[in-house]
This record gives sequence, structure tokens and C-alpha cells, in this order.
Amino acid sequence: MAPRNSKSASEQIDDIEAQIAKLQQRKKEVLKKQSERVAKLVMESGLAELNINETELSKALSEVAARFQNAAAPQTNTPAPQN
Repeated sequence: MAPRNSKSASEQIDDIEAQIAKLQQRKKEVLKKQSERVAKLVMESGLAELNINETELSKALSEVAARFQNAAAPQTNTPAPQN
């Protein structure tokens, strides 16, 4: 009989779970880095010093994000359909 070179199902599952754990840790690190970047910008811009509630601040930041998202969207010269 030839020796088995393949891993058992439980070993394969363990490998997959280890990969998932590594990816989850990487995701956590990326999110932390993004959070630190945003926090730094908030502090530098003076937003942290404003007396504004989170709802108003979130709305204002969403408006800023939309402005930049709209500017980044590709512009087409196709006229809008006429009804």
C-alpha cells in the first residue's frame, strides 16, 4: 500500500481555521490603522474640539464623503434619457 500524503479532513479543517484566524487578525489590524488615521485627521482638523453631537457630526462627515465620492465617479457625456 502506498503511503498517504494527503491530510485528513480534520487536519484540513484545522488549517482552514488557522488561515481564518490569521485573516481576522489582519482585518483587525487594518481597521485599527484606519481608525487611527481618521482619529488623527479629526484631531488635526479641530473637529474633536467642536461642541457637536455624534449624529450631526456623522451627517456632516457623510456629506463630505459623498462630495468626494461624486467627484471620483467617472463622468459620462451621455445625455439623460428624455421621457
